[in-house]
Parts: sequence; structure tokens; C-alpha cells
Amino acid sequence: MTSSPAPTQSARRGPSAAVVALVGVVTVVAVFALIMAGITFIGLAIAFPIAVPVAEAYHLPVRAADAALAQQFAAFWWAFAALAIASFVGAAAVTLGAAKVLSPRD
Repeated sequence: MTSSPAPTQSARRGPSAAVVALVGVVTVVAVFALIMAGITFIGLAIAFPIAVPVAEAYHLPVRAADAALAQQFAAFWWAFAALAIASFVGAAAVTLGAAKVLSPRD
């Protein structure tokens, strides 16, 4: 009668410390940049439509070219809002991707 060795479970191994540090730093920088971009795009989506009325309400001197540019960009508030949402979704995707890379594997 022969006996076969019992199968051993392999130890779960995660990425090395250098990989964790590198992925962690890159993830933090990327998420921070994407969140800042999203906040900026939200600000633009809000600011362009109200820029000229606010300047007129406070009797601020505004060049005609600047007012025309603000009114022209005000029509594209939806594009700035979409870019903001895309930036926040990108930040979430980077975070989830980093978590997937850094999770222990079988």
C-alpha cells in the first residue's frame, strides 16, 4: 500500500513591499489629481453661467471679450459636469484597480 503525500495548501502571498509602496504612491497621486480635476470641472460648470450676472450685480469692470467668452462657455456647462463625473469615476476606478493589484493571491 502506498501513501500519497497530503496536498498542502500554498500560502497566500501578496505583492512585495516595493510593489505595495510603488502602487500606493502612484494610486494616491492619481486619485488626488483626478479628484482635483473633478472639483475644478464642477467649479467651471458653476462659474461660467453665473460669472456675468455676478459681475453686473457688483458693478465690476469686465471687458466685453471676457463677458462674451464666459457666456459662450456657459452654454457648455453640461460638458464640464460630464468631465467632473468622469474624473470622479476615474478616481474610483484607479482605487479599485489598486486594491485588486494589492490584494493577496492564491
